[in-house]
Amino acid sequence: MSTTAERQAQAPRAARKIPFFHSEPLARWLRTVLLLIATFAVLDDLRDIFQAWLDGSIDADHIESAIDSVLAYVAIGMLASRPTWAAVVSLGCLAFSLHIDQYPMAALTATVITTAVVATATRRFVTVHLSVYGAWILFAAVKHPDESIIFWSLSAVTIVGALIGSAIRYFGAQRRRAEERVRDLEILNERLREDERQALARDLHDVVAHELTLITMQTMSRRRSEDLQELHGVLETVEGAARSALYELRVLLRLLRNENDGEHPRDVTGAGLAIGSLEHVVTSLAASLTDLRFAPQVVITGDLEAMPTTARGTAARILQEAVTNIIKYAPRGADCRIEVTAADHELHLRVTNPLPRTGTKTRGGELSSGLGLRGITERVSLLGGRAEAGPEDGRWVVDVVLPGDGPDAL
Repeated sequence: MSTTAERQAQAPRAARKIPFFHSEPLARWLRTVLLLIATFAVLDDLRDIFQAWLDGSIDADHIESAIDSVLAYVAIGMLASRPTWAAVVSLGCLAFSLHIDQYPMAALTATVITTAVVATATRRFVTVHLSVYGAWILFAAVKHPDESIIFWSLSAVTIVGALIGSAIRYFGAQRRRAEERVRDLEILNERLREDERQALARDLHDVVAHELTLITMQTMSRRRSEDLQELHGVLETVEGAARSALYELRVLLRLLRNENDGEHPRDVTGAGLAIGSLEHVVTSLAASLTDLRFAPQVVITGDLEAMPTTARGTAARILQEAVTNIIKYAPRGADCRIEVTAADHELHLRVTNPLPRTGTKTRGGELSSGLGLRGITERVSLLGGRAEAGPEDGRWVVDVVLPGDGPDAL
């Protein structure tokens, strides 16, 4: 389940109400530069006014020019806080420029503020900002009908600022989209890695658990035997199980190292290892049960080799895990049944064995990891089948249905 933060992050931008005065902050270094420039410029203007006052040469033109400059640089300095509020403050500079008929500082302010607003503010605010600045340019043109240069100059600097801001906004959006794609790829990569880890865990469990359980149970059941022939048979069984585990581990390591030459194909279920004939696998598992003094009954119906490779590979691992559980938990000498049925569109597996007697300590308790049934469920779900496991009429039943019409069933 996704968290609240994840759901909010996935919500469309339009569905989240953004305040009218919202704007993306400028880069820290740029805010610092703008603030320093504005501060030193204002202090320099105030110093000039103070010096003119000391010299007794101050007049109205000095004061108006100083006010115009201070208003312009205060607006530019406000960009360090928020571009939208800087745009509001800049209106004082624009209005004062109309009053004194001086436009150089207003033109500078219009260029810088428009660039920042178009690059960072909401579309609604940008529209209002450009409309107000357009009205200001028209007022200036109407006030000076004989000086068209004012209209074209103010229009040019405002348009230049808007174009620069649009370019910054576009490349910023591209960068954010690229970052989102990178994040999505990182999430996908992490999911794929997790799937690989799960597949590897299932493969290692299947390779190691069955053979080690077989070895352990063989040695535990015959450790007090004095029959040399029987002990030799146990050693042969143990040697065969160890060789089988070693062989399959080598195959798995080849796959992990990308050294597969086609001899041992790996399928999408994560079964992964070469299994040969499914009927042979069933027969070998039944022989292992017989060696451990169980009474297995095997029923095979239909053409197993006509099933898809993925279904056969998964079936082999499921049967191996089911037999491992029989060896661990079923009473010694108990009868068990392995049924494998291949129909037109499915492969049906059913393994049953008696439940351990109440109060009896299971031989495999110390070997149990709890991963077997979980691995069966994961394997079956990957193929879109169904799996059930649990007690039924005094017996433990593993019932699995795998689809037999997969992509490699042709």
